[in-house]
Amino acid sequence: MLIHTYRMNRNPHGSFAFKFVDNYTLISVAGSWNTECVEIYNTLLKKRVESKPEQRRCVIFDGRKWGFQTPECYNKFLELNQYISGHYKALFIAYYLAPENFSLSTHLLDMANDEFKGTLNWRFFLNLQDVASWLNSEGFEIPALTNSDFPEPISANHYLDYL
Repeated sequence: MLIHTYRMNRNPHGSFAFKFVDNYTLISVAGSWNTECVEIYNTLLKKRVESKPEQRRCVIFDGRKWGFQTPECYNKFLELNQYISGHYKALFIAYYLAPENFSLSTHLLDMANDEFKGTLNWRFFLNLQDVASWLNSEGFEIPALTNSDFPEPISANHYLDYL
């Protein structure tokens, strides 16, 4: 119950939301994240992975409103990737990013994922048509998506009540 001590010490900064669909998961993130936000995000994703372990899965990650993270978050993301790599044979991640933050976003995400190549397969995109094309070429059935298909990010504080 480490999460509840964060509630008392520091407020989580950042927002996210998940939308679980049969063939894929949509994740939206926004704002600047601190370690408390990452802890909540990680806890919720781990619960999902535990309840639905699968051999292959794909995620479409909308990072267009992501304000990045504090340096301390890096190790928390590595922990999540380690956990996920122990539960999936392969996870395909399509990062849908904003052009103005594309270079920095790709650098940060490559650093967090690089150690897990093989289990994690990721690419970066500026449009959803290319996302669907890549994932469909990998054997997933992804329909034509629009920005409105992604869930609206919710403050990490909101999720504390569900942990």
